Amino acid sequence: MEFIIGMMLKVPHLLISSILLFCFSGPLFAQAKFTDGYEAAQSGNYKKAVQIWLPLATQGDPAAQYTVGWMYESGQGVAKDFKKAIYWYQKAAQQGNPAAQYVTATMYAKGVGTEQDSSKALSYFLLAANQGDPISQFQVGNYYLQGIGTKQNTTQSIYWYQKSAEQGHVNAQISLGKLYQSAQNNELGIKQDYKKSIYWYQKAATQNNLAAQYELAMIYEKGLGEKQSYPRAIQLYTKSATNGYAPSAFKLGQLLELGDGTTTNFSQALVWYRQAALQGNTDAQYRLGYLSQMGKGTAKNIQVAIEWYTQASRRDHAQAYYQLAQIYEYGTSGFPNDISRNLQKAFKNYQYASTLDFKLAHAKLAYFYEHGIFTKVNKAEAIALYKKASQTWAKTKLEKLVSHEQCLDTATTLLFSELISCADRTLLRDKIKQQSIKVLSEDNTQWSDRYFTGAMIKGSSELTIDYTRENQFVKATYTFVGRNNPALIGKIKQQLTERYGEPHLSIGEALQGETSYQWTLKDSITLNIYRFWPDTTTFVEYIQPQNLQLQKAQQEQSMEHAFRPESEQQAESTASAPITLF
Repeated sequence: MEFIIGMMLKVPHLLISSILLFCFSGPLFAQAKFTDGYEAAQSGNYKKAVQIWLPLATQGDPAAQYTVGWMYESGQGVAKDFKKAIYWYQKAAQQGNPAAQYVTATMYAKGVGTEQDSSKALSYFLLAANQGDPISQFQVGNYYLQGIGTKQNTTQSIYWYQKSAEQGHVNAQISLGKLYQSAQNNELGIKQDYKKSIYWYQKAATQNNLAAQYELAMIYEKGLGEKQSYPRAIQLYTKSATNGYAPSAFKLGQLLELGDGTTTNFSQALVWYRQAALQGNTDAQYRLGYLSQMGKGTAKNIQVAIEWYTQASRRDHAQAYYQLAQIYEYGTSGFPNDISRNLQKAFKNYQYASTLDFKLAHAKLAYFYEHGIFTKVNKAEAIALYKKASQTWAKTKLEKLVSHEQCLDTATTLLFSELISCADRTLLRDKIKQQSIKVLSEDNTQWSDRYFTGAMIKGSSELTIDYTRENQFVKATYTFVGRNNPALIGKIKQQLTERYGEPHLSIGEALQGETSYQWTLKDSITLNIYRFWPDTTTFVEYIQPQNLQLQKAQQEQSMEHAFRPESEQQAESTASAPITLF
């Protein structure tokens, strides 16, 4: 008898009483032979036990059929053979053995010894459930709720969960509690009912189920269906956490950190967070990193913070990846062992956080792709990521980037081989540097940059390029010193006419007085040539009209050149102080 019970305990959730009934309800001869098999197995002679039980199974004895199935499944006394195991389990199941019905169902569910077949699994679970097996009833509830092997049927799911729960099945009780609690389940046709939810959580909690104690504590903390009671919530969290339930330990840490329902106590919060973190709770690991970085309840220590953030990130905690990226992007100051900037690590961590759909990371990663920071420039990827981002500055960047891409489709006028309608300060500076043109002034606090061009463009002396506050190109002005040369403007006009055709507007005489010529180019760039009088110095000017209007409006706001590059404004709006979880 002990051997039979031992075997049954090795197979999950067997109905011991059912098996014993089958073992000793047949003819006396079969009972005696079954006992002989038991005695052989008890002495360690499993082969002999199989030799005794197999003929009984062949003769239709359901207990022997079940036992032989288990022997083939476990490889005791015979070579392990799942196909033969399910064959004998099915034989016993077809004679009404609920334990065999349950095991057959699980083998079909997992595809062990047979092809996976959820429909057949459900049919065998139903056979055992109809005989009152609470575990099978719970499984049937799962199948109907999730639509496995059958159409989703919430009514049937609740029916079978309740059958199981009434027999004390803890997981069924918790499942009912969650179904009645969650507002999302209105989509399933279930009316939210906190009273019923509390009833079933309490049933499970009285069985010392730690998860049920946690769920019940959450209800009291939030005041769902009951008057809010932090003391009762804390009592239940503490009971669950003391017995090793990590989510409860995290909640206690959270309440102590925030001072919700209790006095704020960072040191005690750290104790509970650490307990949860050591059990792998990633939210607790993140909070330990945050408190170490901010120096709350413990000394400020960026190295310890990084260790905890890293542990959380290894379990795909998106916010931990993001915080690591922030640390590496900006570096740190004010810690005993500060971290230097490492844009490569920042890029990688932003990638991981974005992959996990952390909204703030999308924008930061997009910025890296847009500007080619430790990756190739990829404007299409940047646009896709900006679209998913939540920050206001990201939406502004998206508008500009989309506008820039549209600009590239229509722009035609080149300056230093770049389409100036779409160019910005950084791009033009790089291109000018490649031409070895001497810099007279490049200052981000000024509206324009100045260069000496005499060595590169015959007759010219200076190039001035103006920009908007956002560093977008406004105009480029070349200066050609005349030195009492009235014919200079005509020579320059002729060169430009060969490239762009006759000017659209001409004012004045070529050889005397103030004179100007104007072209409107294909991409709406305005090209002007003009001189004053009697000075014959001539100016050639390429203007982006929309940006010129924007610059004028910005200068009306501040003629003191209160100009901050966009990159600095963005850095201020995305400072590296860690964001909180709550």
